[in-house]
Amino acid sequence: MKKLQILAAFIILSSMVFSQTYKDGWGIGFGLTSPRMFGDVYSEFFNFGGHVSIQKDLDEVNTLRFKVDYLDFTSGTANTGLAKGPSTTALSFGFDYLFAFSVCHPVKLYLGTGFGFLQYTLKDAVKPLTDESKFGELSFNFFAGGKYAISREWDLKGEIAMHQISTDRFDGVYGTNGGLFGGTLDSYLSAEAGLIYYFERGAETKYCDAPGGVTNVINQAAAASAAVDYDRIQRMIDASKTAPVAVDYNKISDMLDAKLGKAAAVAPGEAVLVGINFDVNSASIKAENYAILAQDAAVLLSHPDIKVEVAGYTDKDGAEKANLTLSSKRATNVKNYLVAKGVDAARLTVKGYGESSPVSDEKAYNRRVEFKLSK
Repeated sequence: MKKLQILAAFIILSSMVFSQTYKDGWGIGFGLTSPRMFGDVYSEFFNFGGHVSIQKDLDEVNTLRFKVDYLDFTSGTANTGLAKGPSTTALSFGFDYLFAFSVCHPVKLYLGTGFGFLQYTLKDAVKPLTDESKFGELSFNFFAGGKYAISREWDLKGEIAMHQISTDRFDGVYGTNGGLFGGTLDSYLSAEAGLIYYFERGAETKYCDAPGGVTNVINQAAAASAAVDYDRIQRMIDASKTAPVAVDYNKISDMLDAKLGKAAAVAPGEAVLVGINFDVNSASIKAENYAILAQDAAVLLSHPDIKVEVAGYTDKDGAEKANLTLSSKRATNVKNYLVAKGVDAARLTVKGYGESSPVSDEKAYNRRVEFKLSK
């Protein structure tokens, strides 16, 4: 059973490590490119070029990209009898779609396809071809690559691509040798390495969170392997039968006096209401705060001429819009509690202020509800 627990835990950890994902984003890529011709050139030198790109991540797995490559193909003269082998200098303007299939692992692998327009210049072409410059040839592109995040904004990238060209003139030689897929049309392979800078990131998402089914397997395995402690269950039952502890109202009064500094509001007639605090990302009223709110309700019931704005706040963690919603929920829950205690709902208004107006550098004090009183 322990082996099953370890295996399940490993599955979760392997799916979550380095698994930060984002709703969408914009990035700029750049780096080196090394192209290799698959045409009729008999002996090709080791060539280099470069690339720049701009890409739009539509979601965690789908990406659109516009990419410009500078490519320089040079060949030797082996078996050609020529004084100098042909060469091609090209710019490729490509439009690509990429699909990531391992976004929940350190190296995010992807596949892609697209097409491009070529502007190229031939030199030392083999007859009947002549040296020329031309724009408008098409290339059909197929990609496989991977990215590794080195920070929130930067990714390392490596990619290998196959480019099938719509001409047999690109390499400067007419011949029967074609591309990787056969035929007479030229093609080339490119290998590149570079960086991607994300100048805009969307909200973080939970795309790589462990599936509920895996979590349930672990919970069930843990439950099955744990021995039942009947003595502890009996002690819990006995404890539940004991008489409730009497409420120490003097202690509550001391708590109210200690809390009056920043969380209280004073209205005419010596009416004092005390605010409460909340846990992180929670709008639930904590058990220890019910006594404080019960005292607030008693004050309001004894001062029926007072109206109250229940004001909710959050700390600065999280998105601003989400914090505004959370602060409103906190204020609404406090209002509902006061109404349940008999306070007229018409006397209470709710307002969420989000992360505005912090009262302390300590985040816990900013996750709060305050009262604003008026006649």
